[in-house]
Amino acid sequence: MKPMTKHSRAHELNEVVVNSENLTLLVAVEQIANLVEDSALSKEFFAKAQPCIDHLTQRLKITDTQAVILSVAASFYGEWCSLAEYASYMACRRLQMLHYMEDLMSLRKRRFIRIHNRNNKESYQISKEALEAIRKDKNIEPTNISGLTIVNFFERITMLVGQRKDEEITFDDFVEEVKDMMRENAALPFVATLKSYDLCDSDLALFLWACNMLVSDNDPTILPYDYEDLYDGAHGLMRAQNAVFRSKKSPLFERGLMCPKNEDGMGRPEAIELTAFVRNEMLAGLDVETESKESRGIISCSSITPKSLFYNPKEERSLSQLRSLLEPEQFDSICSRLEAKGLRRGFACLFYGGPGTGKTETVLQLARQTGRDLVQVNISDIKSMWVGESEKNIKKVFDSYRKLVRDSERAPILFFNEADAILGKRMENVQRSVDKMENSMQNIILQEVENLEGILIATTNLTKNLDSAFERRFLYKIEFSKPSEEAKRAIWQSMLPSLSEADAKMLATKYDFSGGQIENITRKQAVEEILTGCPTDIDRLIEFCNDERLDNSTARPRIGY
Repeated sequence: MKPMTKHSRAHELNEVVVNSENLTLLVAVEQIANLVEDSALSKEFFAKAQPCIDHLTQRLKITDTQAVILSVAASFYGEWCSLAEYASYMACRRLQMLHYMEDLMSLRKRRFIRIHNRNNKESYQISKEALEAIRKDKNIEPTNISGLTIVNFFERITMLVGQRKDEEITFDDFVEEVKDMMRENAALPFVATLKSYDLCDSDLALFLWACNMLVSDNDPTILPYDYEDLYDGAHGLMRAQNAVFRSKKSPLFERGLMCPKNEDGMGRPEAIELTAFVRNEMLAGLDVETESKESRGIISCSSITPKSLFYNPKEERSLSQLRSLLEPEQFDSICSRLEAKGLRRGFACLFYGGPGTGKTETVLQLARQTGRDLVQVNISDIKSMWVGESEKNIKKVFDSYRKLVRDSERAPILFFNEADAILGKRMENVQRSVDKMENSMQNIILQEVENLEGILIATTNLTKNLDSAFERRFLYKIEFSKPSEEAKRAIWQSMLPSLSEADAKMLATKYDFSGGQIENITRKQAVEEILTGCPTDIDRLIEFCNDERLDNSTARPRIGY
C-alpha cells in the first residue's frame, strides 16, 4: 500500500527540482519522499535528493540513510507499515532492507520511529513527537530525563501510559523508557527504593502502571481490565500475570508492594491494590493518599478545551504582553533577572469587569496556551463557621501552592475566581468575630501575595470595594469591558458560523450583550434545533435576544446584565 498516487510519473527524478534555499524540515522530508519513490535507492536519487538529505542530517543529527527512512516513514504517517511495504515504496528488494536495520534501531532509540510487534511481525511508524517537530520546523532534541522530581517522574510515566494505551509504543518500549528514567534518576528516593526490589520487567511495568492509576485517578485498586492495555499479545504476560495473582505468590505481594483487595472481609481474587506502604511512604511526595488532583482543585492544562476569544484593542495588547510573560522560557528568565535585582519573583494579576466579559475563560485559555496547570480556589470552601478555621484554610492554599511550584517543571497558576469576598476593604474597629476573621484572612493573603513565588490571577466583578493594599500588590490590572460592535460581530459569527455577515452586524448593533450573554443565546438556539430538528431563523434568534434581557425593553441593558 502506497501513501501517494502517481500522477503520470510527474515525480520522476529528472522532473523534480530541489530548491535548497529556504528549506524547512517538512519540505525536505516531502521532497525526499517524492524522489525516493520507485528509485531503488539509486545513485541518481541520492545525487538529486542530497540537498534535502543534508538539511535533515544537519538539523536532526542523523545519517543520510536515516534521513531517507524517516522521510518514507513520514509519508506513511498514521499507519503502521512493515519493512516489505517500505521496500515496495522504494522499489527495493526486501533483503536489501535488512542492511538498514541498524539505522531503524537508531531512529527508534532517538524516539523518531516507533516499532510495533504483534504476532511476531514488526511494523514501523513515525512518532507523533517527530512528526509534530517536522511540521513545526523544530529540531528534535533528546528529552532530558535526568534530575526529575517525583512529580516530574510520574508526569512522564503518565505520558508513557497514554502512549502505550494508544499503541504508539510497545510493551518493550515502555519498559525500556522506564528503565532509562530510573538509571538517570537513581538518587530519587522512590527510584532507589523501587530498584532495591529487583523486579522483573513485567512486575516493574505493572507496578508503575498501578502507581500511575493512583496518582492520576486516586484509585489504588487494580482489576485485570485496568492493565490489559499494558501487555502485547506476543508476550502472553497478561494471562501469566493473572495466574500469579490468583495463586497469591506474586513477587509484588511477597515484597509488600501490592496485595489482594479485600472488601468487608471477602477477598476478590481478580482484584489487587497497592499497599499502605506504597501509598503512604513511597508516594508520599505526591499527596495521593487522601486527594486526587481534581479534589485539590487542580485543572490540568491539557484538559482545557481550546476556545476562540475576542477582545477590544486595549485588552488584547495587555493580554498579549501577559501571555508572552507566562511563556516558560520568558517567565524563568524574567524571574531570574528580577531576583538578581533584589525584586520579588512572583506575579499577581487582577482581571476586573462586568459578568460575561470573558475573565474566567481568559484565565483558562492562558493556562492552556502556556502549558500551565490551574489551581482553582473555591472561596466558599475556605470560609468556615468555626473561628480560626478560615485562616488555616487560606494558609493551606498557599502552602500547597508553594509545594506545587517547587515540585513542578512549570509553575502552575493560582486562580481566585470571583474574589470580591476576600479582596474587599478591611474593616476598622471590628468587634464581631466574623469581621475579625475576614480581616485576618485578608492580612494573610496580603502577606502571601507579597512573598509569592509563582503566578496568581484573581477575577472580580467589583473594584470599588477593593482594598488599596491589594491594588498595590497586583502588577497587572486588566479591565474587561463589554465587547465593541466589531468584537460582538466576530463573537456572533464564531458561535453561529451559519449566520450571515449582515445578520451578525445587525445583532451586534442592536444588542449590547457580553460574550457570555451571546453564548447563552447560542446554547438556547442549539437546544431548540436538537428538540425540533429544524434550523433556527433570524426572527427566532431575535426572540431569544429579547428574552435574554430581563427588562424586555428596547433600551440597552446596564453593564454586567
